[in-house]
Amino acid sequence: MIILQCALTLVATYYFAAVVQTLLHRIFGHRDRIHSVYVTHAHGHHGKYPPQRLLTDEWLDSGQHVMWYYAIPFVPAALLVGWAFGPWILASHVAGMVFAIWWHIYLHKQYHLKGSPWERFGWFRRKRGLHFGHHRSVRKNYAIVEYWIDILLRTRKEPDRITEPPRGHGAEEA
Repeated sequence: MIILQCALTLVATYYFAAVVQTLLHRIFGHRDRIHSVYVTHAHGHHGKYPPQRLLTDEWLDSGQHVMWYYAIPFVPAALLVGWAFGPWILASHVAGMVFAIWWHIYLHKQYHLKGSPWERFGWFRRKRGLHFGHHRSVRKNYAIVEYWIDILLRTRKEPDRITEPPRGHGAEEA
């Protein structure tokens, strides 16, 4: 039974982290509420990846040092899980959180890289198109991986077929 509980905790934590990422991006990423987060994201990341240059040969780091603000909801959640459910569930929660954070950062980097090995997959091209839609219209598509959250928030904008990023290795920028 504990294995099932741990597995469910890991999955639930992943989706909790995805919701938190989307909400924090929406609340702080494009509004000057926490100045360092806003400047790093809105001017840093969006400055290095403007709509006319969304794909690059290598990742242009522009925001990893503001990841601390995700600790605002994640640390209390972990403390609550540990207190309420014990060490096994806490370990599963932490594993789910680590995976979610890694996957969001990793996939986000892949969206901006020309010739990403993931380009051969339709699900990746679709998510990349949704992400690039955010770069073109910053009040839409706040999610990085789980774009169904934008449907719930009513912030989803489908990519325009004409402006979707190109397919294949070595393709020109969108």
